[in-house]
Amino acid sequence: MKIMEDNVSTMASEPVAACSTTSYMDAMAMIHTMHLTREDKERVGRRLVVETTEANLSKAFERIDHLGQLKDDWDGYGAKKISYNVLRNLRDVLLISDNDDWENWMISPAPDGTIGLQSKLHTSSISVGDREFSYYSAKGDMEDWADNVTFTPYSFLEVMRKIV
Repeated sequence: MKIMEDNVSTMASEPVAACSTTSYMDAMAMIHTMHLTREDKERVGRRLVVETTEANLSKAFERIDHLGQLKDDWDGYGAKKISYNVLRNLRDVLLISDNDDWENWMISPAPDGTIGLQSKLHTSSISVGDREFSYYSAKGDMEDWADNVTFTPYSFLEVMRKIV
């Protein structure tokens, strides 16, 4: 089992902890020895639980971690790397969402440095930026969209649940 979590309070882009453990209890003991805020310790602990019990959330965390490793020009056509703020935005959503919230979404990078989510069920997509997100959904005869919505984890999760 491996624990890796960004320290959001300092906006660091490198993990604050990476260690191999053999049990949940060992990992929690290690977390409590770190110089992190209580909130960050809770986030790391939540992530650990997710990685051991909730497959959809775990896959989403892994995908976002992978996208965070992309460098400039990752597509060979000048694409921008995904910014720390975009990655943090989605991680914050993951920390408040349920496993089922991610079951029908595909997560992919966009050349402009944002991350896109595409529904597996409908013509629905969400684009996540540093401070805003946009979405579009077409289900049957109904369409819904908005551009430049101020990002908060809760507003984003509400849209995700509404348009999937």
